[in-house]
Amino acid sequence: MLIDPKLLHPEPALGDGWQVVGDHTDTSGWHPQVAALLCYWRTRRPAGRLPSRQAIDPFSLRGILPCLWMLDIQREPGTQHAWRFSYRLAGTRFTALLGFEVTRRWYDEVRPQAYAANRIRLITVARDGVPTWRRGPMPLEDGNWQQTENLMLPLAADGITADIILGISVRYTRDGTTLA
Repeated sequence: MLIDPKLLHPEPALGDGWQVVGDHTDTSGWHPQVAALLCYWRTRRPAGRLPSRQAIDPFSLRGILPCLWMLDIQREPGTQHAWRFSYRLAGTRFTALLGFEVTRRWYDEVRPQAYAANRIRLITVARDGVPTWRRGPMPLEDGNWQQTENLMLPLAADGITADIILGISVRYTRDGTTLA
């Protein structure tokens, strides 16, 4: 079974500042590392399908690995947590910006404010198998907000049903420069 082509070439849809990314989305205003990850993901995607985790070569992404993170997608229909996401891994820069380790922990438990802000977006990526992008304020667990740009990309072992979200996050200072 192939993925519906409309899902691979969607019209941009906005939802709380985020948008679904189609094949022709203009990335010229994106941070170069974020745009590079999308470009790489597209090259790893078989026609009409999603790339698998095995299709992603960490060596090819070595320049952006510190900013990357992965979420395992858990589906538990009929329960309080029908969709849950746990951190499979988190790059060193991503972890440093959070201020704590998140690997092998539930997103909704360790980052409840960020989860609340991203819940619909995460489910959209997981359910529909579409990438999403956002730049805007993101709540931190200490009550502050941080300007963040991020991209969420679905990965699927079977090429159809997303089982991992590959993401990149870039944080900005108040003057618009990126945090190292």
